[in-house]
Amino acid sequence: PVSLRSSNPPEASAMMKPVNVEDIEAALAEMLPLIAREAYFTAALFGLSSRHLDGRQKKRNFEAAKKSVDNSSQYFRYYMTRICGIASEMDAEGKKVKGDAMLSLVASIHLNESMDGYIDRHKKGGDHSLSLAYVRATILDLRKKVDKQWVIWVEDQIKWIRSNPGVPLNGKRAGIFASVARFPSYLDHVFICCKAGRSKDHSPNLAKIKVVSYYLQKMASALFASLNECAERETTDQQYASNVMRMENSYFFTQSIKQRGPDATDLFQKQITGASAICKQSTDAYLGWMIKREFKAMHSLFSNISRIRKDVGDADVPIHVPRAQFVRTLQKESSREIMKEKIGVVYARMEKHLSESGGLLPVAWKALVKVLYEWFGRWEKLSTSCYKFILEPSAIDVVRIAKAASGVAMAPSNRKGVSESRAKNQSASIEI
Repeated sequence: PVSLRSSNPPEASAMMKPVNVEDIEAALAEMLPLIAREAYFTAALFGLSSRHLDGRQKKRNFEAAKKSVDNSSQYFRYYMTRICGIASEMDAEGKKVKGDAMLSLVASIHLNESMDGYIDRHKKGGDHSLSLAYVRATILDLRKKVDKQWVIWVEDQIKWIRSNPGVPLNGKRAGIFASVARFPSYLDHVFICCKAGRSKDHSPNLAKIKVVSYYLQKMASALFASLNECAERETTDQQYASNVMRMENSYFFTQSIKQRGPDATDLFQKQITGASAICKQSTDAYLGWMIKREFKAMHSLFSNISRIRKDVGDADVPIHVPRAQFVRTLQKESSREIMKEKIGVVYARMEKHLSESGGLLPVAWKALVKVLYEWFGRWEKLSTSCYKFILEPSAIDVVRIAKAASGVAMAPSNRKGVSESRAKNQSASIEI
């Protein structure tokens, strides 16, 4: 299957081929009825399901029938083991059989579905019920083997994820982690294999298969455990790099899962909710840091005024912060030309911090423009209420300057090239 840890993965077309689902379906359709008939014949021949027997005797009889049918169905188990991709030490020719984790996963899903055909819904009891119970036990035994093999593969991937591959120690320009970028590709392969050989409108509901949903969610949770570990380690720059790291990877995860439709969204709803919360919290912290850094004097001025205002009221604020000092600071820090320069610097810095593959720059800049409007709107009100001074440029003017800054920083000719580059990068991350 697509492996998260593959450093040089092969071409997508070679990796995304579906497994031999038709073999699994054919084997189950042909062999399970034979096993059921064998179990029925054994039970009827030896009278193993007499109604007058107590529970303990029925259990002993079932075990006797199972042992007998197991001996007669050994070739069924041999072929099903091979078809389901279960690894074995030696095959019939003395060669070791290599397991296939993806084939095991798909086999588990098909085995789970085949179980429905061997449930005694009419409660007939007797030989019929015993034969169905045997088939279910056979299916469960195979499911345990295929599930174990796939789970071992998942745990191996999780160990690799928790090793934080490719993440710089200082956290700067970390971009989308390799494990996060490749996870959607694995999901694509899972869905391709699950839909192979089915009708076009078939949609595998993996969220309802406990083992599958649990371990896929466990793998997704490992991505965020790795992200949190990298963001909090001592060597990571805590001023902004840790927030950028969380922003980009949580946003990428949420968008890539949602792009894969309702099945994937339902399966990872818990992780999407958590990722959205991480993205919002880290984005708010990052944007606040960006504005405070570039508009340090204005932020300090209005924070001080706001604090004084709460204690003494609007009218007495000029006593503590003289009007001349207030106006002088604004003239120095917030003229239209200075504002254009500062906002241009903020955009350039954000463009440097955020990677193209994450696709977060337009979203983050839009959020920053909104925060700028809110902050300058509050500062406008404080300026008017405490000093009867009209702040220029106004909050609306600041928004216009910010929107223009993103357009100027990315000229039309460059914007097309970057968009195409970003589309290729996102496509590549999906195909890895």
